[in-house]
Amino acid sequence: MANLIQLKKCTVTRGETRLLGPVSMALVRGKHLALVGQNGSGKTTLLKLLRGDILPDRGGERAYDFGDGPQQTVLGLRQRITMVSSDMQDFYHLNAPRTLGRSIILSGFYDTPLLYGTATDDQEAGADGIIDELGIADLGEARLGTLSTGQLRKLLIARALVSNPDVLLLDECLEGLDVASRSEVLALLEKAADRATLVCAAHRIGDVPRCVNDSIVLEAGEVVRHGDRQDALDGLHEHEPDLAVWSMPEQTAPDYDYLLRMERVSVVADHVRFLHSVNWTVLPGENWMILGDNGAGKSTIIKLAISEISPYADDDEGVGVIERLGGMTMDEARPLIGVVSPALQTTYAREQSWEVTAIETVLSGFYGSQGMLEEHTDEEYLAAQEWLARVGLADLADRPLRRMSYGQQRRVFLARAMAPGPHLLLLDEPMSGLDADSRSLMLALLQKLAEAGFPLVLVTHHVEDRIPAINRVMLMENGRQTFCGTREEFEVTQKQD
Repeated sequence: MANLIQLKKCTVTRGETRLLGPVSMALVRGKHLALVGQNGSGKTTLLKLLRGDILPDRGGERAYDFGDGPQQTVLGLRQRITMVSSDMQDFYHLNAPRTLGRSIILSGFYDTPLLYGTATDDQEAGADGIIDELGIADLGEARLGTLSTGQLRKLLIARALVSNPDVLLLDECLEGLDVASRSEVLALLEKAADRATLVCAAHRIGDVPRCVNDSIVLEAGEVVRHGDRQDALDGLHEHEPDLAVWSMPEQTAPDYDYLLRMERVSVVADHVRFLHSVNWTVLPGENWMILGDNGAGKSTIIKLAISEISPYADDDEGVGVIERLGGMTMDEARPLIGVVSPALQTTYAREQSWEVTAIETVLSGFYGSQGMLEEHTDEEYLAAQEWLARVGLADLADRPLRRMSYGQQRRVFLARAMAPGPHLLLLDEPMSGLDADSRSLMLALLQKLAEAGFPLVLVTHHVEDRIPAINRVMLMENGRQTFCGTREEFEVTQKQD
């Protein structure tokens, strides 16, 4: 079997930091490969090196051979090495919500984010073929902003396959998916394996299709194991977080009548109803978990809470009511509501070209800005330092986000949300994209915050993310509340089911 891509003694360095290597490996046609490791281990860097998005350091060798003879550059091969990642998904959600799914699939012929011209008849036929093969006809005519996380992921897989690539690179392709969507996407990837050689980067070997038997385990940019699927399992170890020295200040918020209140709130966009007359109140002393599958409406509720979107004016019930922190205006409440989400993390870092430092990111939380637009005070700088210390990142205060692992970045954004002293903390999928160690750290931090009196709302589709402090649960299905009550009542219903 032919080597499609070969690396010899390749390293990747940025500034004074070595991100990867030395790595020597060969990607063989038809031999699917898993890249497994924790946040910051070098998986994404290796994928970018394989695709030709970045160059190896001097002394490293990279060669491609897709049947037309070996070459050192990726020139002319872009459509033959395609990629699907959570970052791509964030881009489309934020920048192309009104674009039709079919247009995104067709853009795969050009390796461009969007379709900038008119597709040929052959390309239209190719799009029809991949849509039929993957069974996603309904997604082709839908606008991206109406799709769930799982639906958009399927669309991106179709986009990656439409050009008949030789290699399909998958960067955390199952991240952020509920159980049903994971199964559906895994089934699509098994089909994709008949068309292209897969390289799947994941935190867990369980997130890799069963057709993948070869594995590389990465730690701190170095290959520590290279073998079969079991070698990946043997090479990963979880560590319990040690938070003994991370003390939290006691929350001293006013005694509000309520922290958040929604009455008869509905959301409609592009003739699709995302929420159906939601009624919900968060009282002092309550810590909520909002559960539901992809597309259930969980994140929509958070967007309503921070006025990112507005409720729909229903013909029968009128405009729903949303009130915050005892009746404050949104301008008054905004600096008192902390928000953490993967989408904020991605868009913030991109807006700042990843050069903004950890301390600058935390300081921006006082102003609700992306980057520092105003001069900070000495008190704000001290608070930012203290919160970086509380999340275990004091030594990385001056490090740019681009030189931090994904899990470290998430803790920076938690510190950003906490530094201004929020009276309510909204967490939209805060464990999404985190490896086992980073997830344990985040859950432990959230528990300590709740114990210190910071009320929180935790959005997730994993019931195992339920920290002990959670005492209220809301379950969403297709934009409707199917349960809203105490944790104890919810656990009784789960046992009955």
